[in-house]
Amino acid sequence: MDDLNNKTLSQIEKLKRTLSFKMKKKKKEIAASLKPRKYLVDSEWKKEELKPDEPQQTDSRLDWRGDGDMKKGNKLPKKKMTFFGKLIISSVLFFIGSFFVALYVFYGGVNVISSENVDISISGPSSVGGGEELSFQITVQNNNSVDLELADLIIDYPNGTLSVDDRNTELTLVRKTLDTVPAGGSATHIFKSVLFGNEGDQKDIIITVEYRAKGSNAIFFKERKYEVIIDSSPIVFVVDVPERITAGQEFEMNIEIFSNSNKVIKDFLFEADYPFGFVFKESNIRPSYRDNIWSFGDINPNSKNILKIKGVLEGQDDEERIFRFYGGSEDKDENNVIKAKLVSVIEPIVIKKSLIGIDLVLNRDYSPEYITSSGENIRADVLWSNNLSTKLTDVELVVNLNGNTLEKGSISADDGYYRSLDNSITWNKKNSPQLAVIDPGDTGNLSFSFSIYPLAYISNSGVKNPEIKLELIAKANQLSELDSSVEKIETKLVKVIKLNTDLLLTGRTLYSIGSFENSGPIPPKVDKETTYTIVLTATNTSNSVSKAKVVATLPAYVKWMNKVSPSYENVKFNPVGGEIVWNIGDLPAGAGMITALKEVSFQVSFLPSLSQVGSEPVLVDNLYIEGIDDFTGKQIKYPIKAITTSFETDPLYRRRDEDVIQ
Repeated sequence: MDDLNNKTLSQIEKLKRTLSFKMKKKKKEIAASLKPRKYLVDSEWKKEELKPDEPQQTDSRLDWRGDGDMKKGNKLPKKKMTFFGKLIISSVLFFIGSFFVALYVFYGGVNVISSENVDISISGPSSVGGGEELSFQITVQNNNSVDLELADLIIDYPNGTLSVDDRNTELTLVRKTLDTVPAGGSATHIFKSVLFGNEGDQKDIIITVEYRAKGSNAIFFKERKYEVIIDSSPIVFVVDVPERITAGQEFEMNIEIFSNSNKVIKDFLFEADYPFGFVFKESNIRPSYRDNIWSFGDINPNSKNILKIKGVLEGQDDEERIFRFYGGSEDKDENNVIKAKLVSVIEPIVIKKSLIGIDLVLNRDYSPEYITSSGENIRADVLWSNNLSTKLTDVELVVNLNGNTLEKGSISADDGYYRSLDNSITWNKKNSPQLAVIDPGDTGNLSFSFSIYPLAYISNSGVKNPEIKLELIAKANQLSELDSSVEKIETKLVKVIKLNTDLLLTGRTLYSIGSFENSGPIPPKVDKETTYTIVLTATNTSNSVSKAKVVATLPAYVKWMNKVSPSYENVKFNPVGGEIVWNIGDLPAGAGMITALKEVSFQVSFLPSLSQVGSEPVLVDNLYIEGIDDFTGKQIKYPIKAITTSFETDPLYRRRDEDVIQ
């Protein structure tokens, strides 16, 4: 029994040992499979495998693959932040930062400046009479916690504003230095001026404060506008013009100029701005400049002047043209220019076509005023048309020619009858059958020609501002469609021919006489210098000329000697290009004819070359005189031939003294 028990115990013990061995083996296998992997993590989160000789470090970040195996180098997936998440975090951080900055500025007393804390207050009238003194006060208030440094107050006045102290001085931009405006403080200044304008005009004065903050080079500014209404004008215009006029017929404009001031208005100018197609005929007061500016001198208080202007206006049927009239004080620095306009008026006129359409075309020029030079031949075409819905009978066309430069013997008319007694040309049904009956809408033309005397022929007679007037008169009988009655109708047209003055220039060479002593061989010799005196003479016939000047050039082989006589003449020489400019300025009508001429002399030196032997070399080339004709308003230019070594007007001159010798 005991043996049986011992045997049973031995089997059980054997089984335990077997199970114990298997459990130990399984634990070893599991332990071997769970052996930890080791990684090296750097500061930039980059994976690096360990080298055999490097110490191993344990990385707690493991990648679980689901199969119980942890792979080397695999990391946990990184969760990305959304855009809205980033935006919320940034907003929170910005709010927190702004909060602390605001606290620092508020409690720390940081010097922050703002234009919102700069106030400009203006104390002055809202309206003022034109030409009266305007006084206004400006206060600059600094509500900042720091000073305004280098502060300036700038007043920008409207055009035409004058100084109170000197009414010949125009105010445009006035700058007043304020220096420093302390924190919480203010600066006040009073400004005075004289405004001009029409009654009811609004004038804007722009006021600006410029300043800097301490420790900054930046310029800050604050701006405000001061509006002033002109409630009265020192001068009043009452303009009476017809609402409608017939094209080509003379009409009159009546302008009454009243003083509305208790002070004298100095040097008053009246200016008329004419529309296209208007031709000035005459006025009861002679214009002071051209045909549209009148000088009335000093206008006394409560005085009245009347100006009447007559003229002719051309245009299409129902076309509107605008006339503008201005008045104001004359600019002291520039004659015949209004410095400050006290008053301006605009008047429209409507053009109606005449019953008989007529026109005069001069040398194919349709303009109401024809400008030409003396000595010209003129072809004139008379154009006519029936603008009515009924017939015209017994049409007669008459042209009257007037002018002291008209060459009467040159007048020739095709089919027309010329009467020398009154310089008239007449066309009617006797010499032009086409004029017997003109149906509605019919048109036609007639022609004549004439010449103009050269002004040089009549300059000694003292003719100034020469012109020729052509008056065209059309008469006809109009047949009524209702009762067959006859009505006489008439249309007039005036054309003016204005002549440019003859602005002339002559040049000559001197050797033995003149303003300078000359030297060198005569005739000129190769490689030997010879000096000459050049004399330029400017003359003018009929019209005054402004901005007159003479231009010339010296060839490369001619030297400027820098000697001019008279010394007060404005003569300039430019060595670049060898240009000579003689600025004459104003040249009156008749200069060199009935009054003293304008003349200047200068000295040049000539060095001949072998290639010039036997020739008469040029000393002064490309000569011309130019200027503005004050009567016609045109730029005129007159060239002359080159000045050479020939000095025929010199008493020492002998034949062939101008030719270069070897």
